[in-house]
Amino acid sequence: MLAKPQFPTMPLLFTKASAVPISGLVVTFQSSVTEHSEAVEALRMIPEIDIGESAGSKLAIVIDSETKRRDQEIWNTVQQLPGVIDLAVAMVAFDEDDQAN
Repeated sequence: MLAKPQFPTMPLLFTKASAVPISGLVVTFQSSVTEHSEAVEALRMIPEIDIGESAGSKLAIVIDSETKRRDQEIWNTVQQLPGVIDLAVAMVAFDEDDQAN
């Protein structure tokens, strides 16, 4: 009989880390970012979003939300904006939030 594999317990860092997601994303529009000013303005109205550099049809944004659920809501909103054809993940990190503990 094969023995059940033993996995070490995950460090506390990983269990705390899921509280505050930070996402670096690249929004791709169907044409130049400058032609989608209404969508960019809608992004500016979302307090958790910081607008970054743009080049051609691509716009960098950072989402710093309080929960994974809110992060997903924002991603869904961005994907539904007029002219958005793609939302690519550049990075996702998790920041410790001492207030959440």
